[in-house]
Amino acid sequence: MEHVNRFGWALGLALLLMLASCTTPRTLGYLLDMEYNHDYPAKPAPELRMQKEDRLSIQVLSENAQLSAPFNTMLTLTDLANQTSQQPVLTYVVDREGNIDFPVLGKLHVEGMTLPEIEKMIADEIVSRGYIKQPVVNAELDNFTVTIIGGARSSIQEIKGHSFNILQALARANSNATDEQVNIKEVTVIRTENGIRTAYAINLQINELFESPVFYLQQNDIIYYKPKVYRLSQTASSFINFFTTITSFASLVLAYLAITK
Repeated sequence: MEHVNRFGWALGLALLLMLASCTTPRTLGYLLDMEYNHDYPAKPAPELRMQKEDRLSIQVLSENAQLSAPFNTMLTLTDLANQTSQQPVLTYVVDREGNIDFPVLGKLHVEGMTLPEIEKMIADEIVSRGYIKQPVVNAELDNFTVTIIGGARSSIQEIKGHSFNILQALARANSNATDEQVNIKEVTVIRTENGIRTAYAINLQINELFESPVFYLQQNDIIYYKPKVYRLSQTASSFINFFTTITSFASLVLAYLAITK
């Protein structure tokens, strides 16, 4: 009888160990392969390039406000003479041909250009046409938007005119979702460029993500965090198979003990 009791305790311990092994491992954490006090090359954030349907805020400044005023409003010169308050910064939408309709200068092609390139182009046009000798042009992108989907983490992130990386997007996502609910090793970024949509895979647990072409996001990128899938049916099947083997073995041992007794 003592042998049977000892075997019962051993069988119970084996079942507990088996159940512990069946639980989902907690492999959480970002950049797990980065080492302390080790230098990694850092690429500068690329300049954003304008796309069709982007919205731009552009303002022209000069020492003489009257000279720059026509470039900051859609009003006529007669209307400007009657204006006493400062005009707001105008917003321009890039049309399907990649152009904006800028006051005084007319149609300007900006698709594919960066914000500094647009600022320089407008300033050069103003100088070459003899309107202002030293204009200052400020341009900003108003619709830098990325969409995040993936269970409760889904959101739309919008910032104004600066580079934005995927880790910042995740940090800004207003959600109660935890990293246990999303698979940070299999993140997909869908990007549309020149009429072509491409999906990129990225792993947030390894430092190679910094080298990914989608680490720095572009306007209108879509980020998809795959939910973690727990294969309960497979786990249950493994448990049943293991338990069947253990009980069969236990039956043989008990039968042997009964015979020997």
